[in-house]
Amino acid sequence: MKDSHLQTIRDALVLALLIGIGVAGRWGQPEWCFTPTAAVAVFAGFYFSRTAIAALVPLAVLVISDLLLPAYDSVAVMIATYAVMTAPVFFGKLLRGRHSGWSTASRWAICGLAPAVLFFLSTNFAVWAFQSDYPKTLAGLATCYWAAIPFFRSMLAGDVVYLAAIFGCWALAGMRQPETDRAEQRVQDRL
Repeated sequence: MKDSHLQTIRDALVLALLIGIGVAGRWGQPEWCFTPTAAVAVFAGFYFSRTAIAALVPLAVLVISDLLLPAYDSVAVMIATYAVMTAPVFFGKLLRGRHSGWSTASRWAICGLAPAVLFFLSTNFAVWAFQSDYPKTLAGLATCYWAAIPFFRSMLAGDVVYLAAIFGCWALAGMRQPETDRAEQRVQDRL
């Protein structure tokens, strides 16, 4: 029972730390998208067994950091942003378990690239459709995407750097995969 209590405390600390990293990162670099938001969402998906708990991380990061950032000009853009920033949680689940070779490389590539690509595609479509002065034509949509390329590059770089930093710190701390710890705890609780 004592180990279960310690695991709960550790989980709460990890949750708070991920939210803190995400908020500080958004407040530190809000204009150019070099933030840890997607990386903390990936790690949350990896670390927490319950998807609802993991999804709280990016949602809390956005809600808290948006208190001091400029408001969205459109509710639809805000909804698109919040929705797409929960997607990395599901990518984090791909990293669970033991993998080797190309399987591991492809999973890491998905976690590093997919969040920025999804964010770029969905939020810029929402900006074009609901918020901008871009013409509502294919040319207007293309212009909207073209104008967002610098933000995409920064987000992609931030995702990769922060993923490496967060998972690197986790590895340096000598922590094992969460489901391994929890499975061992269940066995000990039965004894």
